[in-house]
Amino acid sequence: MVLPACSSSSFFHSLFSESQKDSKSDERFRAEYPRLKELLRRNHFRQALGWIDSWRKVKDLSESNQRLLQKDRKTIQMIGASYYMGVARERKKMGHYRGALTALMTAEGFTPADSDLQKAILKARARIIVHGEIGQNWAEMVQRLLALKSKNPDDNVIDPTIGWAYGGLAESEYISGRFDLAFAHSRMGLSYDRKETRALRVQDRISVIVKGIIDKAESAYRNHRFDESRRYLEQALTIDPDNRRARKDWRILAETLKMAGTRNNLKR
Repeated sequence: MVLPACSSSSFFHSLFSESQKDSKSDERFRAEYPRLKELLRRNHFRQALGWIDSWRKVKDLSESNQRLLQKDRKTIQMIGASYYMGVARERKKMGHYRGALTALMTAEGFTPADSDLQKAILKARARIIVHGEIGQNWAEMVQRLLALKSKNPDDNVIDPTIGWAYGGLAESEYISGRFDLAFAHSRMGLSYDRKETRALRVQDRISVIVKGIIDKAESAYRNHRFDESRRYLEQALTIDPDNRRARKDWRILAETLKMAGTRNNLKR
């Protein structure tokens, strides 16, 4: 892939001062400058940056040429990052997800201090992970996205994607009948995206289940079947540890058993 812009003189200032104060290094620099453009025409961005860095170490190079090198370096960094992000997009379209991630990592290396580019790369990597790198293994997908998030915790650009993945994981656990895990994952999903559809759906369904369990616990309590009531409440609190109604009933049951002098005092 060749970027036409790389060979355009609009990116680089090829006009040099013809001052009598130019050193021999400046003369040699002017003679070798076309080498930089040739590297860019071939998309050899790393080599181009290396060429610039070697010249920046030349002490008797004029200030105007040093400024030119500094400006060219920033331009090459942006071109290199954009180029490899384009490579990542093309590889993603072809289903080459690992190759796409590698290209994004290369793009990231060109402009580590550019916050806008970093956000774009972060979002692109999250999309690649979602669309093919992990497939439908929701647990592994969540872990990959969280690892990506940990690199820049204050950046919320991929939070909706993390919420989406948690929603998928919650739904998977719900279908498997593991309601406690499903409920926990749905809450995590909503902590990243309050409107995450599947997380909301799972939470609503499990809330209905927990309500039915608590109803059974209260019915058993009213009929003095305290052990049965305790089992139901334990089940409800295992699924939703913060359920206020279940916790209140648990305290009432514990007080009842204490007053009855039973040895099965409840602690939770």
